[in-house]
Amino acid sequence: MLLLSSISMYSQKQQFVSVNLSGMLATYSSFRPGYGIAYEEKLSKHHGYEFGLNYRSKTYTSIITINNNMYLTDGIESYLNLPVSYKFYSDIVNLSTGISFDCFVGGKYLTTVPTITLGTFDISPKLYVGWNFKIGKEISLAEKLILEPELQYNPVFNYGYSFYGATLKLKYKFSK
Repeated sequence: MLLLSSISMYSQKQQFVSVNLSGMLATYSSFRPGYGIAYEEKLSKHHGYEFGLNYRSKTYTSIITINNNMYLTDGIESYLNLPVSYKFYSDIVNLSTGISFDCFVGGKYLTTVPTITLGTFDISPKLYVGWNFKIGKEISLAEKLILEPELQYNPVFNYGYSFYGATLKLKYKFSK
């Protein structure tokens, strides 16, 4: 009986790879595009997991002091994001939630200051942990091709900002 139940569960497994394009806002930031890839495995009719690798960025405004002069500067911080999520599937919407890791990969000043060249910058620590929430709807395009628009919210702990926005995910099913 145990063998038969495990075979029936295995027959429901589906695996997907996807590419995505996102439009994200971060707290106190302007709209920024992002992109990524993901792997997803549907273990049963309603349960599965997914993990991915995404590039995203956020802008900010700060004040720097140089030679007793204060300047208002704009900058951009870039991150590689690794979400690891549980995913609940339904006919109406799909819900996913899980941990996310943001790794700082670089910063750049966007503002020029008179007689001074501002270039890149670094921050410490480089790794931040957050929690990801997503809601999406699968739209079948072909037998193995699925479009899944998603809305997401991702607060990042101990850093004081959250990412939120929309993602357009194109999924390819490579197993039945």
